Amino acid sequence: MKPQRASLITHHSSLDRITLLLALFCISASSGFLSGRLATDNRQPTTFQIDTRPPIPTIHIKGIRNGLLHGSIKGSARVVIDDFVLTQSGVFALDASALLTNEIAVIVPDFAQFVASNRGKKYYPVFSSAGERIIPKNRIYFQSKQEAELEGYLP
Repeated sequence: MKPQRASLITHHSSLDRITLLLALFCISASSGFLSGRLATDNRQPTTFQIDTRPPIPTIHIKGIRNGLLHGSIKGSARVVIDDFVLTQSGVFALDASALLTNEIAVIVPDFAQFVASNRGKKYYPVFSSAGERIIPKNRIYFQSKQEAELEGYLP
């Protein structure tokens, strides 16, 4: 007697057949929709009209060259830099030094009467010209002369 071979044909349930049919229907419906969309062009032609609205005042800053701020004004815009006021359309080149100042605010602790640099050997009153010249990241503050001298700083 010959041994029986396993059958290579599998039996699908009706649920599997319905799922397969639905998948095929969705694929065919979407491909037909897409091909129809690609075949027809329903867009309206684009028409351009001249813009009759009044121009918007603009200021165009081009940059700073050789210490001068270069730019242009169109319309009734107003440029105010320091004490200089521009109100007419056209190009301009103004002294940019008012824009190029570097102001550094230093917050001094309430207790501080004296300051020294962590790179130097002397201490100074906090609001003296020598004390104000110390770079903020290098500052060390003291409440009294004695405290500064105990840390090794000289008057």
